[in-house]
Order: sequence, then C-alpha cells, then structure tokens
Amino acid sequence: MLDGRFALLVFLTGVLCVGATVSSPADTGTMTKDVRETVEAVKEYTIQQKETFQRAAHEELTVVQQQIAVLRDKVGDMSASVRADLQEAINELEKKRDKIKEQLKTMQTTTDEKWHVIRSSIKTAIEELKDACRNVMSRLP
Repeated sequence: MLDGRFALLVFLTGVLCVGATVSSPADTGTMTKDVRETVEAVKEYTIQQKETFQRAAHEELTVVQQQIAVLRDKVGDMSASVRADLQEAINELEKKRDKIKEQLKTMQTTTDEKWHVIRSSIKTAIEELKDACRNVMSRLP
C-alpha cells in the first residue's frame, strides 16, 4: 500500500512539474506549495520505511541472539573437542551479529536518501547470519 502511495506522489509531482501551465503568480505559488507538500510526503514516507526496516532488523537480531544463547547452553554439556569446535562457530556468529549492529548504528546517522545503500548490505548480512546460525544448530548432536 505504501509503495502505491509513493508511486502516486511521484506521478503527481511529475504532472505538476511537466503538465501544468502557469497563468498567474497565484498559480505559481499554488504549484510551489503543492510541490513542497509532495516532497515532504515523500520524505516522510522514506523516514517511515527506514524506521520500519531498522525495527525489523533489530527483531531478527534478537531472535538470533536467543538462538546463540541456546547454543551456548547446549555446548556446555558436550565433550571438550566438540565444545571447542562449536564454541569457535558461536564466536563467529557473535562477530557477525556485532558487525550488523554497527551497520544499523551507521544507518541511524545516514541521510534518508542514502540509507537504501546500507539496507541492502544489512539484509544480506542478516540472511547470512541466520543461515550460519542454522548451520551451527544442525551440527548439535
């Protein structure tokens, strides 16, 4: 639904900028106001997208953190050789998780126009982390 509204805003902006004729200064003022309102609506939409993505990413990291905690508990009951191998894998999971957290912090200070670049790398990193976590869990006896 939001993508449809965004497309409509872009379309209306184009109509205002390209298809309109200006016959008086009052028309110019109205057009300027309309364009400003459209730009503000697009900015608000972008901010909402960014916040929604950040919230979802944090939720996914919380789930992974819970899985890591379960892994740590289960590793304690294993033999020394298995424990050492799994402990190393868990440490790698935590490093990946921490890197994603840093990327999310960076995203908070990134301009609304450029956050999409970081979003792509974060999405990929989260999927890789979840896959790695599933892989480690599958190695449990």
